[in-house]
Amino acid sequence: MRRVSTALAAIAALAGCSGSGTTDYDRQDAADGASFRLEARETIGRLKPVCPYSVDPAQLARYEEPRARYEALKEWVADTPFIIDLAVIEADYNQFWSDNTTECGPADTEESIGTLNAELEALNARLDNLEKLAGVI
Repeated sequence: MRRVSTALAAIAALAGCSGSGTTDYDRQDAADGASFRLEARETIGRLKPVCPYSVDPAQLARYEEPRARYEALKEWVADTPFIIDLAVIEADYNQFWSDNTTECGPADTEESIGTLNAELEALNARLDNLEKLAGVI
């Protein structure tokens, strides 16, 4: 519960803050951010898979580049209303998985590595979309 209230406090602070460069978040920002939030939700889910497809360090290292891209994106949008969208999506994801569990299948099988490959491809496509929406590329 503490994580949720902390995340909500951070979001509220961002929404009302204009001194750090972040503008007030209004209806237009919410409308403009709708596509951004959809892409961010899909991106977060793929960056932080609840069930690992692999436990092999070499396979897990393949997440490093997309995670670095996501962190760079967060820095890029730090002074825009999109930072609020990202904070909301991250808080939603963390809250959901703090309250829910799932049973995971076996890792490092031919099927799970195939799924990992597809997930990383989809993750990179989502990151491309987020970067376009944010004006990075």
